Amino acid sequence: MNQLVVVLVMILLPGIIATIISDKLTTHSKWDSFKFGLYAFTLGVLTYATLQLIVYLVDMCKAISLIPFSWTNLAIWNSALNGGAGIKAWEICVAVFLSVPVAFFASWTINFKLFNKFAQKINVSTKYGDENLYSYYLNAEEIDWIYVRDPKNNFTYQGRVVSHSENDKVQEIVLSEVSVYRYEDSVFLYSVPTIYISREMGQLVIEAIPTDRLGETSE
Repeated sequence: MNQLVVVLVMILLPGIIATIISDKLTTHSKWDSFKFGLYAFTLGVLTYATLQLIVYLVDMCKAISLIPFSWTNLAIWNSALNGGAGIKAWEICVAVFLSVPVAFFASWTINFKLFNKFAQKINVSTKYGDENLYSYYLNAEEIDWIYVRDPKNNFTYQGRVVSHSENDKVQEIVLSEVSVYRYEDSVFLYSVPTIYISREMGQLVIEAIPTDRLGETSE
């Protein structure tokens, strides 16, 4: 493998780790290779910027302690432009450790829609996020007890949301404390501790249940 490629991989390693962690912790549309590379580069730069900020804070502490000092710049900035020349192993090692909290921070901002909420507040955007509306609805804080109506199979499921997922073909949901009713006349059929439901896209109708209506299935 070309030495320059090895150096570039080492430089991008913190960003790759942060992107992999963020991918596991967030709900989003599928990333292609371009998006993954772009996010890896962005999170990598953010990781090294965090390390640079820490180094500057150490320099400021020296200044407060009246110790002679000068501002210390990471070697990684010049190394990235000079084909890896002058790269320092300790910077990459520390950046790898910092990639974990950076990934947690990025995931937090994504999961709680901080940028989208701020943009909506200042009337810049009405977009709610990157994930599909199915996941967005079920991830809402107020969603707990729900009806899952399955008209095609003549069932209505009442239960609490445990987990859910969606791909290009099916929608899946797991409920707990489940009561099953017949869809057409709301007759109670049976109850189970948990249930897994998987249907083709668009076949399920989901309704939030106010707590004072639990057990009711009539219109």
